Amino acid sequence: MEAENPKPLDVKKLKDLVYHESARMKLHTFSGEGESAFTLALALSAAVKKVFYEKSASTFSGEPKLEKKLITQFVHRMRIDAMEKFNATTVFSVIELAANEEGLEKQNYQFTLIVYLEKKFLPEFLRLLQYPYIDSDDDAEVKDGCGTLVNLIAGQYKREMAILGYKDLMMSPFESYINTAPDGVGIPNGPTEKYELSFEVDGAKCLVVEMVTLDRLPKWKSASKTVSKKILVIDDDPAFLKTVTPLLKSQGYEVLMAKDGKEGLARLSENPDLIILDLQMPNMDGYEFILAMKEVTGVKKAPIIVLTVKEGLTDIVKVEGIKEYMIKPFQPAALLESIQRHS
Repeated sequence: MEAENPKPLDVKKLKDLVYHESARMKLHTFSGEGESAFTLALALSAAVKKVFYEKSASTFSGEPKLEKKLITQFVHRMRIDAMEKFNATTVFSVIELAANEEGLEKQNYQFTLIVYLEKKFLPEFLRLLQYPYIDSDDDAEVKDGCGTLVNLIAGQYKREMAILGYKDLMMSPFESYINTAPDGVGIPNGPTEKYELSFEVDGAKCLVVEMVTLDRLPKWKSASKTVSKKILVIDDDPAFLKTVTPLLKSQGYEVLMAKDGKEGLARLSENPDLIILDLQMPNMDGYEFILAMKEVTGVKKAPIIVLTVKEGLTDIVKVEGIKEYMIKPFQPAALLESIQRHS
């Protein structure tokens, strides 16, 4: 694997890639719903690459091979013969996602994610991700190790989905198998096709990730495109800004940015509808900004959501104007819920 930092998800570039790749795969008959599923497959690719870079500063040797395949199913379960992926003993782990806990209990799944690896190579993958060594001859350790990997990918994928505007889905615990799942695995009711991503290192397939999804997953209600609401983000962390900006823009919000409280005060004249505020910043921190903001006249008093690395600040919501505080690193879905409550 070579070191190259995957850039933050760019929604516009991803949409352009959808059209390019769908043409390459001759998917000209895609409806709007089908295109949505294809977009999710490309976002899954971005999530897998990001997991490996963030954990090991490594990337795969090329872009993954993306294929659309028919599902072999029986009574709403998908049959799996994992040895078709590697023609060798294969371990795989499954996570299902649903709208809520009731959906998981009733198996009303909206998305299924499956990660496959050749069993003998799993210890090396986990070592690359900085996890303790496991014994490839111990099936229980192998299954748990593969489950760790599918959890990592699913967690990152949920963050990518949030940037694209999808609501948060609840994950089931992982289930792991070797070569086959005797009763199949749970999938959404309706789809007849799945997407398969094959990742390579030095020209050899090393990892396969599959997804089965409903064509239409629930999205957040976007802000009005005709009268776009403005959100002022006051934070000095470039990495945070790279994450939150595309997330908010994907929902139709206009994003105003300031790297400290002084710049934030200057941008109040643009009348933001809501302020996302960090507390620890140079020049003028969040506390000083809140005090100075009270003295500013001629602008609307926008509600404030505080984002901070500090815990135990429950009393801060008693300060006039502050509606909520959240701990970094934030969950995109939770931030969007907070914004919709207060804007």
